[in-house]
Amino acid sequence: MRWKRMSSRQAGLTANRWPNTPLPGILLILGLLSLPVFSKSLLADETWTGPTIMDEVFKRHELFPYVFEKQTMILIDSAENRDVRKARRFSRVEPDATVKYLLIFDHPAEIRGVALLAIRHPSGRIESKIYLPAFGKELKSTSGKSRGNHFLGTDFAIEDLTAEVLSDFRYVRKTDYKIGKILYFVVEAFPKDSQIERATGYGLRRHFVRQDNFYIVRTDYYDPRGRFLKRRTHHDLKMVDGTMWRANMILMENHKEQHKTLIKINQRVFSHDYVPPEMFTSEWLLENRHVQSTEKRLFQDTSESLRENDAELKP
Repeated sequence: MRWKRMSSRQAGLTANRWPNTPLPGILLILGLLSLPVFSKSLLADETWTGPTIMDEVFKRHELFPYVFEKQTMILIDSAENRDVRKARRFSRVEPDATVKYLLIFDHPAEIRGVALLAIRHPSGRIESKIYLPAFGKELKSTSGKSRGNHFLGTDFAIEDLTAEVLSDFRYVRKTDYKIGKILYFVVEAFPKDSQIERATGYGLRRHFVRQDNFYIVRTDYYDPRGRFLKRRTHHDLKMVDGTMWRANMILMENHKEQHKTLIKINQRVFSHDYVPPEMFTSEWLLENRHVQSTEKRLFQDTSESLRENDAELKP
C-alpha cells in the first residue's frame, strides 16, 4: 500500500472544526472544482469496469494509516424508540499492510468497556474478538462465525465495520444511475467463493459511487438468496485531504428488522499518537486500560455535550 504523508497541520485535522457557517459550503464547491474533470464520454467509456472503478475508490479514499474517531450511535426501532451510545474507533495500518481496528463503547454505563478488536491480515483473512467485561477477563473469538451477524444490537455487522478486501469479490459494473444532477457508477460486488459468502453473510452488495469524486455514498445488501436486507448511506461528506473524502454521518437501515442505526462522527484525528500499537492487543483490553483512558485527555464527554449531540442527531 502507498500512503501519502500529511503535514502536521493536516495530521491534526478534526471533523468538529468545521464551523456552522456558509464557509464549508464554499469550500465544498471549491473542492469539487479542484477535482479532475471527467468528460461524459470518458466516464461512459468501457475502460471503467467494475474492478477499475473500485480500484479508483480505494486509491482515493483508502484509510489513512492512523485514524481516531469519537462517535455517537443512535439505534432506532420501528416505534422510533432511541438508544444512544458513545464510542471511540481507532484504526492503524502496519508497514506489512496489516490493518487493525478497535471499537470501544463508553456510554451508557451497562456497555462501558465493551470492545471489538478486528485485525485484517495481508492475506485478507479477518480475525476478530469481542471483549465483554461483564463475562470476565477473556476475549470471545468470532472466528468461524459469520461476520455478517449484527454487532451489539446495531445494524452493522463486523464485516461492515472493516474495510472491504477487493481480492475477495468479483465486481461488475451495471447501468449508471442519476439522482438530481449527480451521476453514479453502479457496481455489484459478488463473493468470489462460498466460503467468503458464508463469512460475510452477503450474496451481493450493490455500491453507488459518485462519478465526480469516486466516493461510495450508498450500498445495498442482499442475502445469498438475493433478498434485500439493508441499505447503508453516507451523508455530510467532507474533503479532508487532496482527493480523500470522509462522511461525518452514516445511516444503516435494516429492511428486514425495521430498525436503523445512525453513526455521527463527532471528532476525527489523523495522527499516530492516538493509535499506539499496544492498543490493538488482548493484553491492553484485558487490563482494562481502554476503560481507564476514557477518563483522560480529550475522551471525556460532559452531560451537556451528550444532550446537544443527541438532539442534533434526531432525523
